[in-house]
Amino acid sequence: MFRRLLTLAAGATLASAATLAVAAPAQAAVVDVTFGPLSIGGYCQSRYPTSWIGFYESSGLRCYAGSGSPLQYVGTGDPYLACKYLTPDVVMSALRGASDALVCRVIR
Repeated sequence: MFRRLLTLAAGATLASAATLAVAAPAQAAVVDVTFGPLSIGGYCQSRYPTSWIGFYESSGLRCYAGSGSPLQYVGTGDPYLACKYLTPDVVMSALRGASDALVCRVIR
């Protein structure tokens, strides 16, 4: 009888320890990831096949084509969707960075 009680108590202790180990959440971090014009261009090309470069300008995310100066405006894009396209992380928001870069605030 004592042996059964000891085995039951040991099993309950192990089960509660295993539950605590599994239930501990992973630590997530909020990180800003910056994408330049050519990376933005990858997103732009998925929307407009002739475009190859993009900028997050004051008027929004804009896609351009052409091989000379001036570049030819092709269309606009959504900064948040561009972040979703460019990173597998969970996207919180899209911000305009220095030199018309796209800054994606993500959770890793």
